[in-house]
Amino acid sequence: SFHVSSNSTAENELIRAIVGTTSLVANTLSEGRTIRLTASGYYNTPAVPDTLTVRIKLGGVQILSTGAQTPTANASTFGWSLDSLITCQATGGEGAVIGQGIFETGSTLVGTIADWRMVNSTNVVLNTTGANIVEITAQWGGTQATEQLYCTNVVGELLN
Repeated sequence: SFHVSSNSTAENELIRAIVGTTSLVANTLSEGRTIRLTASGYYNTPAVPDTLTVRIKLGGVQILSTGAQTPTANASTFGWSLDSLITCQATGGEGAVIGQGIFETGSTLVGTIADWRMVNSTNVVLNTTGANIVEITAQWGGTQATEQLYCTNVVGELLN
């Protein structure tokens, strides 16, 4: 099953827990432990698209964001993919993580990809002693009916 963010300025969740869980149990993260989160799908836009912001959150805390970006105009089932790494730097109630990622969108030109970088230069405070729900969200800057972002595939991995 897939989830969609469509013609709304509300921040919409793109992960649906069908099999497994989207929650990291308390104390899952330890120093140096990394989460790899990848996702993909497709999107549609009108002739003059609104901006789109994609975020990754842990426990409701924003870890990564593309910032407001303008996708390709007149997109019809253009592909997108997200690849990110989030590494625990410190544990506890005032724990810390840092992440880097990239959100790539297709274009009208064959072989042309737009890279929306998701860059952190400092740690983000995160309570690692409680459960942390993993979220990928999308938020359009307007409400045009033909603006849709579909998430068809998501993989979350705990590394090391």
